[in-house]
Amino acid sequence: MNTLPIAAPTTPPPGMSITVTILVAVISSGVVAAFVNAVSSGMRANANARRDRYAQAVRYLVAWGEYPYRIRRRTDDEPKTLSTLAARGHALQEQRAEVAGWIAGESRALSKIFNECARDVSAIVTPACAEAWNSAPLTKGSDMNLGGFGPRGVDIIVARMERACRYRFGIRRLMWSGLVMRRLREWQHMTPSQPQSTIGQKAAIEVEARTVPATGHKNSEPNHERNAA
Repeated sequence: MNTLPIAAPTTPPPGMSITVTILVAVISSGVVAAFVNAVSSGMRANANARRDRYAQAVRYLVAWGEYPYRIRRRTDDEPKTLSTLAARGHALQEQRAEVAGWIAGESRALSKIFNECARDVSAIVTPACAEAWNSAPLTKGSDMNLGGFGPRGVDIIVARMERACRYRFGIRRLMWSGLVMRRLREWQHMTPSQPQSTIGQKAAIEVEARTVPATGHKNSEPNHERNAA
């Protein structure tokens, strides 16, 4: 009677059973799930913090663009009124420094874009501030409708910054900074607008011959040109 050979039992490689046991124990204990949850929660928290900071950068550009209107719509030249406007200007200057410092440590590409946007806004806002200081206070409600007064093109500059902020979230956050800059340059060239620096130069020429108001408070506006240099 012929008997079939019985295969010898296979022995698992040394350490295999211990490794499998450890993996099963770790997975079943929920350590991996807790770790994944902790990492994802941290990423969401960091993203929310970045979102708040970049929103602050956009708010600064909008507020700086609105500053000439605050000056122009003052109803008197009393010391308290002028002091309030001056304090607003200084607060904007401090806000710009804070935002610029944070972005410089977060993204080199976004830092360059923000500094350019702030410089372009300043180029058109500073002449408007000079014109507003040289104008008499408003005394009637109908005067609050300023007609053609005010800087032009601030909304386009703000849109440029808003578009740049998209590259600091999601998968686009992993893009090389040089590629981000190239894409933003291409979008800027496609935007139907006159270069803001040119607009600022023309506005500055128009108000060059105007004098500082007798109160001498023109210097209370933020001198962003020096900061941007």
